[in-house]
Amino acid sequence: MKTVNSEKAKGKTGSRKQTKQKTLQSAPGKHKAVTSKSLKKKSGAGKKKVETASKHKSRRNAETKRDISSKKVRQTMGKRRRNLEPGGRTVPKSAAAAAIPGGRKKQPHLKRKKKKTRLWAAWIPLVAACVIIGFVVRYLSFDNLQPKDYIDITYSGYDSRGTAALSIQETEEYAEFLEEAEIRLLSENGNLKNGDLLEVHFLYDEEAAKEQKLRVKEDSFQIEVSGLPEGRELSVDDLFRDVAVTYEGTAPELSVAVANQSTDPFLQTVSYEIVEQKACYDLGDTFVLKASFSEEEAISHEYAVASQSEYEKEFTVEHTDRYLRDSSQLTQEQIHILNETASTLFGDATEYGLRIFSEANLMPIWVNGKTTFRWSNPRLISAYLNVLKPEYFETSKSHNNDVKLVYKATLSQADGVACDAEVVVQFNDLIQKADGSYDLALDSGRIIAASFKDSNIRDLVTDSYAQEYAAEKLTLN
Repeated sequence: MKTVNSEKAKGKTGSRKQTKQKTLQSAPGKHKAVTSKSLKKKSGAGKKKVETASKHKSRRNAETKRDISSKKVRQTMGKRRRNLEPGGRTVPKSAAAAAIPGGRKKQPHLKRKKKKTRLWAAWIPLVAACVIIGFVVRYLSFDNLQPKDYIDITYSGYDSRGTAALSIQETEEYAEFLEEAEIRLLSENGNLKNGDLLEVHFLYDEEAAKEQKLRVKEDSFQIEVSGLPEGRELSVDDLFRDVAVTYEGTAPELSVAVANQSTDPFLQTVSYEIVEQKACYDLGDTFVLKASFSEEEAISHEYAVASQSEYEKEFTVEHTDRYLRDSSQLTQEQIHILNETASTLFGDATEYGLRIFSEANLMPIWVNGKTTFRWSNPRLISAYLNVLKPEYFETSKSHNNDVKLVYKATLSQADGVACDAEVVVQFNDLIQKADGSYDLALDSGRIIAASFKDSNIRDLVTDSYAQEYAAEKLTLN
């Protein structure tokens, strides 16, 4: 670079010298004559001065160019460093790829870049402010919805056995959104006590929330259990306190009916059944009643029922009517009443007269085409109590008991011919009432048989019903 600059300097000096000589030659009148010797002297001295000045100028130009070149190199290297990729490779750009410019040329693109950088720096706060304002406006345009404020919770049961039921409120506010939402209880349910925490999750449609400009806050949260009362103890006897046992029929052919007459909401749900129920029950018999209920129902009504495998209670058949089953139940006074009633039945004997006269070999007569048989003078000679055997209670359609009174009575006809015969009067289903009184079934009394032969009557009262009935002779005074 130094050599090139000195040659240029010499070229310029020679040019000025030639110009001066021409000037001198063009105006000879104004200057002294110049000899060849003096010209040579002056030429040598001038030449030395020009060479010295040219050297100083060339040195200054070289130093200036060296400073400019160093500055350009630093700028170019800075650009290249800024254009480096993460891997270290230089990104080619027209400005970075170009050679270092020579001389003192100005670079306007660097100024433009600085101006652009200043413009972007000025826009950044404005853009940031717009973003923040937009975010704030959008945030304020949404309503905050706290699911916990729109949940109803009800408890059933008692402390330590509580159950929670959750539901979403029916409200006009956000009705459409809440109708599509769901509530889910994540905690164990059924044995809750006061102070327990329920884990609750609110399920909803996020797109629907955005469309309705709702911001759901805390879709998972906790609710503390409170307000559960103490359980009410319920004993086995309490379970059966409102049970009404009724009997249909008369002992020993009773049927048992059970009715729940409770007004308590829980006890009304209890069902009762007789264990190994029989078709017929007698006075003094026992039976077992079993209670069945839902434990959840008991808990929901705040009852703490004593825990056991079966809930049963034994009952005794009592305070009911009963058929007479034993001769000791009939007093002499009652037999007398029966006798008096039976005696009134003796009158017309048309039904039995012909057969008895035939057995006695007597000739009957007819008056106006009719017989004229009549009973008279009945005398009680024996009495029997017949009771139906238990094995026939369910199958027999007959009476349960009867009292047979055997009489000796006179049978006569209009012409005065007469004979004695034995007559049987029967009363069916005599009952001892629950209050201790008796129903002797007096309206059931009727003559059921009559015969001239004693053997026929004996068979009737003792043997004819031997299969189904047991006969017992009563004592007469």
